[in-house]
Amino acid sequence: MLDDFKHYIEHSIDVKVAILNNDRLLMKIYQASQLVISSIRRKGKILLAGNGGSAADSMHIATEFNAKLYTARSALPAVALNADCCVMSAIANDFNFEYVYSRQIEAIGRENDVFIAISTSGTSKNILNAIDAAKKKNMQVIFLTSEMLGATYLQRADIAICVPCNDTALIQEAHEMIGHLICLEVEKEFNY
Repeated sequence: MLDDFKHYIEHSIDVKVAILNNDRLLMKIYQASQLVISSIRRKGKILLAGNGGSAADSMHIATEFNAKLYTARSALPAVALNADCCVMSAIANDFNFEYVYSRQIEAIGRENDVFIAISTSGTSKNILNAIDAAKKKNMQVIFLTSEMLGATYLQRADIAICVPCNDTALIQEAHEMIGHLICLEVEKEFNY
């Protein structure tokens, strides 16, 4: 039993070390934080969405912006689109689950906003539709995904951050860390 735990923890550490040693990937995380900072300065907001564990990650990151990561500061505007079960169930029922996020972006997305799309596989149709909807609104898109994704949607995002892993659970752990890194940089900028 302990060997299984150790094996999992070792693999989790390996993914984080791979990110730590990848300056190009770290620069993309920094650039993502700068997109968020620029959006907030222009009175924009951060919209986030994901499915399953990625939905939990989007709510977690939105909470860090609204509340705080480390420092008491002004609340920052962020909304996890998957947090409203009434809206999601209505859109899924009346249209299709593929549109639960794109429809919300049509409703509340604005040009100065940033959409943080989270998908471990990068193939979730509702996330890809939401990216398209965000681009139609001239929003900037940060795509947290993995190396499993082909190039098509990576090119539609302004910044695609691909975790160097193909294990869903470990990708989700890395996405949470990346969300914290973005929040950390943003929080430094708005610490007043």
